Amino acid sequence: MTQEQLIRQSLSVLAHFGVREVCIAAGARNAPLVAALLTSKGIKIWHFFEERCAAFFALGRMLADRQPVAVLTTSGTAAAECLPAVIEAHYQGLPLFVLTADRPKSYRGSGAPQAIEQHGLFGVYAQTVGDWDATDEALEMYQTQCDRPRHLNVCLDEPLETNVIGVDFSRAHAAATTQAEVPACSVECDLVLVSGLHPADAAQAAPLLARLGAPIVAEATANLHGFPELQRLLIPGGERALQSARPAHVLRLGAVPSWRWWRDLEEQTKTHVTNLTRSGFSGLARQANVQTLPWEALCNVQFAALGNPCGILKFEPELDKFEQSEPAWIRYLIDVIPEGSRVFLGNSLPIREAGLVLKSAQRGVEFFANRGANGIDGLISTFLGTSAAHPAESWLILGDLSTLYDLAGPWIISQMDHPKLRIVVINNGGGKIFSRVNSLRSLPDPARSVIENRHSLSFEPWAQLWGMEYVQTDDPMDLQDLIQVPIVIEIRPDPLQTEAFWKDWQKPVIRPRS
Repeated sequence: MTQEQLIRQSLSVLAHFGVREVCIAAGARNAPLVAALLTSKGIKIWHFFEERCAAFFALGRMLADRQPVAVLTTSGTAAAECLPAVIEAHYQGLPLFVLTADRPKSYRGSGAPQAIEQHGLFGVYAQTVGDWDATDEALEMYQTQCDRPRHLNVCLDEPLETNVIGVDFSRAHAAATTQAEVPACSVECDLVLVSGLHPADAAQAAPLLARLGAPIVAEATANLHGFPELQRLLIPGGERALQSARPAHVLRLGAVPSWRWWRDLEEQTKTHVTNLTRSGFSGLARQANVQTLPWEALCNVQFAALGNPCGILKFEPELDKFEQSEPAWIRYLIDVIPEGSRVFLGNSLPIREAGLVLKSAQRGVEFFANRGANGIDGLISTFLGTSAAHPAESWLILGDLSTLYDLAGPWIISQMDHPKLRIVVINNGGGKIFSRVNSLRSLPDPARSVIENRHSLSFEPWAQLWGMEYVQTDDPMDLQDLIQVPIVIEIRPDPLQTEAFWKDWQKPVIRPRS
């Protein structure tokens, strides 16, 4: 087949899988594919100078809209830059499509420039859709249905054909998603844990949870705090409240929770756990008394609350005593975020603290986070992806090290035309979450300094680099009436107050006498 046929067939595969947005990181080898995409119809193009941000931005687009998005790379290590986002998409069950340009198959194993072994590069984290070059007479996709990342490797020889007319994505019929039939079943529970629900899934689950009537411990990303019918069931206190619980059967909805209590369930083998999740992962290594059902089972399951309550207690943090602590600042931020906003929470402390202080959400506020592999890679880019088509304010709350991991992320802002972006950097001068890990507290200070990556950096030059406004504040009133331009807000909590808060909050739970 000709190179033109190979290129058009490759774009048709994207259209077949329902891709309507492509994040391009251009180079020489993928120039024919780039040129063809730019002449295609019915496709939104985002362009980046590097692949890692492009892939995480695509991840954010899927988190928000739940539609397949593709990232296009050139050959060599450029393709490998997508691996962190592919892993995250795998564990979140998101259909990220990676289209990689390659040198001819005959170059493999030769050590020729930009000729690595790209076929199967992503291992178990992506389904191979095809590995094609012009010598293939017939192009056959290995599989057509998958709700996880896909990889198509296209080998292009010189001379590169850059005058290829693209395809019309709007006329393509996306492959139908097949769902296995879920038999009706019954589930008893005395405690519900919820994390990482898309707002649409939260709206579907809320009335069922209200009828169930079991206590609910929900992270902010559960998107359940805006439902009045659930207020009486939502238990504040997060990890501390869970320490008081003695459930016989836990029902988990959505993503795997961040609480240490969840991980300790590995040893509580007599506690039954039922998972309803789109990702398909149980989040536990043990198999005894654990079942995992697809999200579609929500409509077929008959829920019943156990007669014996799990004994969970309610705890609310006394933040007025620690007004400049990090958890208090998270509360200030949540209080000023207006109706209809979209909020992205960074991993590590912000996601835990938001769940701790959140009592109820403003109408229409949506929370997102990367809780697949639980890493801090690409958080700024993922946030910008979730915000790209959102007309109201969009807020990112993350730590200083998470920010340093994705300094190139704001490149895409100039293509978004979105003035209401607020990037809040909680600058603790290093990774302070490690100071809360019991096994690390006994280390000598030099070792802890290395582990925490202590620093004295300011993020003002970074904001200036990308043309964003900047404010550093120690006054919550500065969060009011922000100007309608992309802005970086740097907050430096009082470390002594933060330490005092956590010391007070982590006191042993004393159960009242019955």
